[in-house]
Amino acid sequence: MKQYIDLQGASGAVYRYKLAEDRDPRTTIAGNFVFVDGHGTVIYAGEANNLHGASNRFPEAAMKHKAEHLYTRLNVSGASRSDELQDIVAAVKPVMNRGE
Repeated sequence: MKQYIDLQGASGAVYRYKLAEDRDPRTTIAGNFVFVDGHGTVIYAGEANNLHGASNRFPEAAMKHKAEHLYTRLNVSGASRSDELQDIVAAVKPVMNRGE
């Protein structure tokens, strides 16, 4: 899988996410994250005050939707994280963000 992916939000802004090796962000910094399947489809998009817990829902995403990879983007500002998450969810409509 690619080391980086670029996700375009509904606003047209592009956000660069980095692959978390072994689905472990290896950081406790705040940021946004996405679960991606083997085809590059975003299954779930989220935000966290501590990225160490970003993989909590990964087993569910892997079992139900074949998620294979976790990507993260460091983003300390809570307002920025929330805006980015809403922008990405509006554009790519991840299946787990729709409650399916």
